[in-house]
Amino acid sequence: ALLECLEDRRGEPRNKPPFPGTHGLYNRPTLISNVETFAAAVTILARGPDWWRGAGTNGCTGLKFLSVSGHVQAPGVFQVPMGTPVRDLIALAGGMKGGRSLKAFTPGGASSPFLPADKVDTPIDFTTLAEAGSMLGTGGVVAVAEGTDMLALALNGVRFFRNESCGKCVPCRIGSAKAVTMLETMLEQGGDPSQIALLESLAHTMAQTSICGLGQVALHPILSVIKHFPEDVARYVPQGKGSV
Repeated sequence: ALLECLEDRRGEPRNKPPFPGTHGLYNRPTLISNVETFAAAVTILARGPDWWRGAGTNGCTGLKFLSVSGHVQAPGVFQVPMGTPVRDLIALAGGMKGGRSLKAFTPGGASSPFLPADKVDTPIDFTTLAEAGSMLGTGGVVAVAEGTDMLALALNGVRFFRNESCGKCVPCRIGSAKAVTMLETMLEQGGDPSQIALLESLAHTMAQTSICGLGQVALHPILSVIKHFPEDVARYVPQGKGSV
């Protein structure tokens, strides 16, 4: 989508292959990465790979910028050794606001599945977070306090993806809108287990058929709530735990 914008076209993802590494900006080989990666590359060149490898903790490598927000005292952006436990990140942000207990967190922004509080000692790292059932994603840690309605929070996340969809591919454009409608109805009027099964099926279809990553992860918020917080789902859907 960025390449399309740079070429003065609508910001939509390109079908791949070909990949930007061979056919990128103006059909020329193009290196695409985020600013943090380029900044880290400069630091590694200046200080050497051994310094970078030694900067991590818990068997992990390097440093990572992470934002911490949600129900914390002092939201902010912190550079920490890769492998730092989520618990330590929340402490860096002043701990939970108002002394409330942690209920859930996302380790990598809206696209990363929610994890329950008993996973708070998981080190921030690509492998360990994947093993825990989530992902590092954009590095946006969001702490969620006890008392939060997780189904309503999941709806907020799915709404974000619906609004951000470029609309190019049908699975994302229609699927995200359908999911929002289903969740809104569920919260307002209640639902039944068949709707949970339908959401799971819709999520699988979107993950397999959407052109870009946005559509592929758009229903991660609701899938993780179904999996880890069945009691919140059951408030609206009797026997609401799905088959994830």
